[in-house]
Amino acid sequence: MEPAVRRPPENASVNKMARGRESFEKRARELKRQTRAANKRDRREDRDGAEVETAPVDEDALMARYGQLSQQREIGEIDEAAFEAERVAIFVELGLITVDD
Repeated sequence: MEPAVRRPPENASVNKMARGRESFEKRARELKRQTRAANKRDRREDRDGAEVETAPVDEDALMARYGQLSQQREIGEIDEAAFEAERVAIFVELGLITVDD
């Protein structure tokens, strides 16, 4: 009795090609995903960098303006409504408060 020889199926080469093609497509999808992620990361870094590069606020000048404003209110040069409006504008510029629209 002859030992049974196991032969690969006739379509074995087709299966290897299919796996190769699937593997190629999987690598292509992964590369595309990584590229999109890198682009998104770059855009986010650019956006964050742009926000940081805003003009610096001159706190000393704004505080001096607030001091003058307080003196004008005390001596009666401006009324309470004008003082309050200007005070809010100064505080918004300083970043101490936010204005809800």
